[in-house]
Amino acid sequence: MTVRDQAMAIRNTFNLDVPVEVMTAGFSDISNPFIPKRNDGYVFRRETLRDILSFLDDPDGDGLYFSGHYGAGKTTLPYQVASRLNWPVQSFTAHSRMEFDDLVGTWKLVNGSMEFVYGPLSIAMRDGHLFILNEIDRADPGQLAALHDVLEGHPLVIATNGGEIIHAHENFRFIVNGNSLGSGDSTGLYQGVNQLDIAFLDRFRMVEVDYPTEDVELMILEQKTPELPEEIRRNMVRVANQIRRLFIGGEESATPLTVTMSTRTLCRWAKLSLSFRNAPNALAYALKQSLTAKAEPEQRIAIEQIAKDVFGSNWTQGDTQ
Repeated sequence: MTVRDQAMAIRNTFNLDVPVEVMTAGFSDISNPFIPKRNDGYVFRRETLRDILSFLDDPDGDGLYFSGHYGAGKTTLPYQVASRLNWPVQSFTAHSRMEFDDLVGTWKLVNGSMEFVYGPLSIAMRDGHLFILNEIDRADPGQLAALHDVLEGHPLVIATNGGEIIHAHENFRFIVNGNSLGSGDSTGLYQGVNQLDIAFLDRFRMVEVDYPTEDVELMILEQKTPELPEEIRRNMVRVANQIRRLFIGGEESATPLTVTMSTRTLCRWAKLSLSFRNAPNALAYALKQSLTAKAEPEQRIAIEQIAKDVFGSNWTQGDTQ
């Protein structure tokens, strides 16, 4: 893979209102099959984009760790940045049974003979791709310890493949995300979250990703469902934010929720409201399919009450025209 050979204006590349002379670097080659699929409706946030571009430009031996609640957008961001910079990505989603060989590679039977199949970390280091390890706080901390040398800048030694040595390409970057900051889940919202080793965490820049602001989500909904009246979209965002406050425990006197409304769920609700516009109550019917059907009965009632209070008479009229 070549070096980053194309200067890109952040204003045009990420559709942000910044001076046109502010630049970053990407690749002119758009043919690599590992470049993520671009979502033209994705709305970038200035602060988190600044953090990831700073890291990509000069990691200085660090990894980058995005943390945040479910649905806050921490997972999608690096893929959408990579799609616009034409930067190929290798990724893996961690789990409790993940082993280091899952990342490095292993011998497998291919077309009747044994062949070493390289894992996503090996490919990323060799070819200069981004390596994204999702849900890192669900992995066994003991397995993650094997990554210390890579994060320190040492080459990857594949003992199971004859001691092969892979030196990190200059374009290799290491990005992870998780629901916690690595110190375990003190909220009780997420099952299977582990406390990570402090020596491992010391190798990362930490970036907390919050839910998008109301203005950002209004922009997203306007792009996804321009046919919906503005007031309906605005009320949907208000409902989403009230649900999130209960989910993260923002209201001490209220019963917390164990489900929340991600931006993805919010967009689904808006699109289904248009699809079911002829139903007796399109908003409620779409909300059930988007979110409340997977909630406990008492939580379903609480969420529906939030929506009724926010929408007022529009809730029963189902006015999405």
